[in-house]
Amino acid sequence: MERLKALVTAEVIEPLLETLSDRIDFEYAGYHLNHDVMPRDELKARVRDIDILICEYDTIDAEIFDCAENLKFIVCCRGGVKTVIDLDKAMEKGVIVCNNAGRNANAVSDMTMGYILDLTRNITLTDNLIHDRVITTDVKSKPDEYRDTVWGLDNNSPFIRFRGRSLNHMTLGLVGFGHAGRLVAKKAQAFDMKIIAYDPYIDPDSVPEDIELVKFDKLLRQSDVISLHCVVTPQTRHLFKSEEFEKMKNDAYFINTARGELVDEAALIDALNHDKIAGAAIDVTAVEPIAADCPLLDAKNLIITPHIAGSSYDVQVQGTNMVIESLTDWLADRKPNNCVVYR
Repeated sequence: MERLKALVTAEVIEPLLETLSDRIDFEYAGYHLNHDVMPRDELKARVRDIDILICEYDTIDAEIFDCAENLKFIVCCRGGVKTVIDLDKAMEKGVIVCNNAGRNANAVSDMTMGYILDLTRNITLTDNLIHDRVITTDVKSKPDEYRDTVWGLDNNSPFIRFRGRSLNHMTLGLVGFGHAGRLVAKKAQAFDMKIIAYDPYIDPDSVPEDIELVKFDKLLRQSDVISLHCVVTPQTRHLFKSEEFEKMKNDAYFINTARGELVDEAALIDALNHDKIAGAAIDVTAVEPIAADCPLLDAKNLIITPHIAGSSYDVQVQGTNMVIESLTDWLADRKPNNCVVYR
């Protein structure tokens, strides 16, 4: 039986992948070893005699394909691959390309629920106020019999000022109902949230009966929380502009764990600073990493995290299992589920 040679530059779990070592010799390099993208000249040299490439952040363009004379199969451990792989060249060369769509959906959905709870219950806001010594005080404003309950009994008490909202009275609007959107819906339903979704590309028959597919305008007007789970296309770039924020409820919250280009950041800042929406949490920005002088940092009621929603330890396990599944199918001459380019 012919043995195949694979170059692995993606962050995968070696012991799991080595379960296929009866057919494949795995060579590990680049990002897999040091979390740094392999220098281009080194990549060109290493791909010359490989059959399989398991990559993540390397740019596999026409020049790389021309160097990889024996290349037959690529698994890119990302959801969107067309920004890093020349798919037309892959098709021309007869190279099968698979992705790992949905590998981080569970991590993203967990983070989204964290944002929802944080925004609606003022968790980060009040934590910052305490650590910054803004609401700490030695002045007592309550009888001794209530010393172990609330911080005060006047209108300035945190118990009054930072009163939150219960999720079971709120509607969650999902923009995009793919891998992550579906998991967010499932987890939000455990909090008894009403779920509505907008996705013009989804098969309506694939949507559970207890989730309502709606027009975009209706989602904007009815949602208490809006969360983005869609890709950037010419149609979705700056999907959220001033007009969209104007249509949202004044006490609604906005969450973006997808891509920064989906949002006009100036419009988001204006919506927050002029109380057109109650708050927002974003894990992605138009330019990353975010600059120290970025105007977003001065916006009101905005939580910003550094593109970590899809980063949890189980993502590597899930991603490795997806690579194994794709390789197993290919070795058995079956079309893998996550094919982007197939012969």
